[in-house]
Amino acid sequence: MLRITAMFVLGLLCLSNATRAEDLASRVRDLAEPFVKSERAMGMSIGVISGDQRLTVHVGAVCKGGPQASDETVYEIGSISKVFTGLMLADAVATDRMRLDQPAGDFLPEGVEMPRWKNTAITLTHLSTHRSGLPRLPDNMRDVASDNPYARYTSTQAFEFLKSHSLRRAPGAEGEYSNFAVALLGDLICRDAERSYDEQLRERITGPLGMDATSVELSDSMRSTMATPHDAGLKVTSTWEFADLPGAGGIRSNVDDMLTFAQANLEPPEDNVGDAIESAWRQHQATTGSASAMGLGWHVAGDGQTRWHNGGTGGFRSMLMINRDQKIAVVILCNTSCDAVDALATQIMVELANANVVSTSSETPVEVDVALEKMKRLEGRYQLAPTFIFDVRVRDGKLMVGITNQPTHQVYAKSETEWFYKVVPASLAFKMGADGKCMSLELLQNGIRQTASRVK
Repeated sequence: MLRITAMFVLGLLCLSNATRAEDLASRVRDLAEPFVKSERAMGMSIGVISGDQRLTVHVGAVCKGGPQASDETVYEIGSISKVFTGLMLADAVATDRMRLDQPAGDFLPEGVEMPRWKNTAITLTHLSTHRSGLPRLPDNMRDVASDNPYARYTSTQAFEFLKSHSLRRAPGAEGEYSNFAVALLGDLICRDAERSYDEQLRERITGPLGMDATSVELSDSMRSTMATPHDAGLKVTSTWEFADLPGAGGIRSNVDDMLTFAQANLEPPEDNVGDAIESAWRQHQATTGSASAMGLGWHVAGDGQTRWHNGGTGGFRSMLMINRDQKIAVVILCNTSCDAVDALATQIMVELANANVVSTSSETPVEVDVALEKMKRLEGRYQLAPTFIFDVRVRDGKLMVGITNQPTHQVYAKSETEWFYKVVPASLAFKMGADGKCMSLELLQNGIRQTASRVK
């Protein structure tokens, strides 16, 4: 599973009045360019919605020595495809073709059975929310280590796997992220509709929303603007193709279309697509263990408001985050397998949220005294990204926290490991290792938890 790597920055406290689009674009560019300059990414396209502002920023290049990307540059969006598959399910339910609690086996071809746990069947909701009990990948997927792992894995092979597979636990009991389950879900929806995945996607979602550059198969215009994929070392690598199971990661799109999709989720249209968006947006599964709460395809963040999904293929990385309460959204499409994309998107979201939040709470945590030697254990540098590092130091008996290119502020103890800011409604929790050394710090702000790891 591609997990969200979070980031926090105090810098927007100084920028909260910078509401003009050009100021916001400049700030986003300043945050993104270090990833290109440090050669962690070849190039990326970033889209932002903040209230009535909608803007895009492009940094780096579509290939080495090539031009900068544009709003029309096409990228693989990877697992963000799961959100579209979840929306297809919501649409099928809204049009009375399926039920969320319906056994998924009802839609399998004759002679194929879905594995069960005793008398508990895998439902369509289980497939969409990663609670089916099916594994991340099937064990008969032979090309899993190749540069193009899904190109030869067919629905026929998927059905063969189902016939031989035994569940290890009851569906719904625990969360286990499964590309296989969502790919299967997409296939079942399209079999029922007697459409290919692209046909169903276009007829039910992208067509009504006017997203002409979002599909699995590349049109001629999309092919002409496709970015070159790069691995983490910036070497050119293969695109990912899908035999006939693209529902978990096969969609390609550009930043303009993805912003259109984000806007539709912020303000759903009053039509069938809007009804499906509302259904998919709702929480359908609570947090279980380490698995996040889920809508249909969407991950639900700890604040209960933000919906997100990221994606990664061999040569692309993507992130989509949307918060209706704040009326903000961020999409990043990158033509490099760069894990920093998740952190960058979260950083931009937190800054947008900080700019929109006016704290009305007068509650201040109760301070406690912490011995100097215990404060000294927390000293160190904790990295979120190449240009954003928390620098924690004890000065004159006070614990001071600085962030790269930002002011240093004192934090105050609630306990030996829990500290809070007075300049902003945020708190830090230091995570100690078994040896008594601090390994990371976790920040909580606006309901979002973010972790930075200690570095030398």
